[in-house]
Amino acid sequence: MSMGMGLRKKAAVVAATTALIAGAGVATAGSAWAGYKCAPGYHCVFATTYMAGSAQHNFFNSDYNFTDDYFDAGYSEDGSSLVGYGENVNDHVNAASNSSTGGYESHYYRDINFQGGLLFCVNPGSSVDLGLADWQRQASSLQLRPTTTIHCF
Repeated sequence: MSMGMGLRKKAAVVAATTALIAGAGVATAGSAWAGYKCAPGYHCVFATTYMAGSAQHNFFNSDYNFTDDYFDAGYSEDGSSLVGYGENVNDHVNAASNSSTGGYESHYYRDINFQGGLLFCVNPGSSVDLGLADWQRQASSLQLRPTTTIHCF
């Protein structure tokens, strides 16, 4: 094997290794967007203000009408039943989490079809427990939006 061929082979190995390392960095960057108890790529709502042990519903896209959605998933720390499981999502959102992998903000509206005014929004990688907020149990639709100037949780 000539010296030129050996150098090209080493250069190719270095380039491939660098690409793998850089690619691994890009692949793990998505985990930085993880919201509490919400799978990557999803926008999650919870039946109770205390998210652990609460039933949840996960959205991948905007949803203009929560009346046909039900709390059908969730996590239980102790294996007990999930509070709110099977309950309708419309006007029952008590907490929300955003695990967008595309950088979308979660914008929640008072009425269906993104009407009635914006209640609150959640940034990628963030969560909000609505507690006693005025907008607790009022969300009826979700619009995913690219980064806006609106202040979000």
